[in-house]
Amino acid sequence: MRSMTGSGQATAENARYAMTATLRGVNHKMLDVQVRLDEAYRAMEPDLRELLAAHLQRGRVELRLDVKALGIIPAEVRINPGIVEAAQAAVRDLAARGWVTGELSAGDLLRLPEAFKVEVAARDWTDDDRELLRATTRAALAQLVAARALEGGKLRAVLLGRLAELAERIARIDALRGPVLAEAKAALDRRLAELMEGAGAALDPARLAQEAAILADRSDVSEEIDRLHAHLEHFRELAEGDAAVGKRLDFLTQEIFRELNTLGAKCRHPEVVRIALDAKVLCEQIREQVQNVE
Repeated sequence: MRSMTGSGQATAENARYAMTATLRGVNHKMLDVQVRLDEAYRAMEPDLRELLAAHLQRGRVELRLDVKALGIIPAEVRINPGIVEAAQAAVRDLAARGWVTGELSAGDLLRLPEAFKVEVAARDWTDDDRELLRATTRAALAQLVAARALEGGKLRAVLLGRLAELAERIARIDALRGPVLAEAKAALDRRLAELMEGAGAALDPARLAQEAAILADRSDVSEEIDRLHAHLEHFRELAEGDAAVGKRLDFLTQEIFRELNTLGAKCRHPEVVRIALDAKVLCEQIREQVQNVE
């Protein structure tokens, strides 16, 4: 079991580039990968997305890649003579009017919009550069997966603890099943005796007995308890495995909650209703934790 939260970071370099890959993961119903990468290296995005999708199943994951060129990069400075000459003429005119003194300095010229343009030569990416970026991302991904596994171990312990509490509540309801049915049958028998005493021969004893049996059967929660035991066992098996089971656990939790609702509706015995409510609270706590599972 793995959580959907975690982070990882790795740095590497070759003779041409220094690269840093940072990964952060948070909860999300599906796998949502967001890549933060300079446009100059955008062609690498499909490969990186494929790499992450091969190891992650759920969660919103942000990959940030910082690439810094090393060494001397050829550059060319282009000057716009028209802007420089116009600015120089304007300053001289102002000086002739006595409004300013001096000439334009080099610093003044550099601050003139569009007067200078620096063009840096583009570097072609080599296969080694691309592989370095992949390797850096893989290293950060390994850290993210390890962090998710560590957090997943903590989640597993919490879930199994809540599951044990839930199983204990179901066992208590199961233990009450016999006495509850006996009590319900006795209450029905008393009520039927009262009705027959008041109505005399107008009521058919056999038909009344049949109706009583139907009512008792409707309050029997044996099937719900059996299904709950099966769901809890399935949940435990999934939680103790290493696969991405978040969606399956979420669905299974919904099924457990549905069975608890049915059980509480069928059996109105006060003690059973109280235990069923406790069990539903535990089920909701489990559901909240399952939202963190990949």
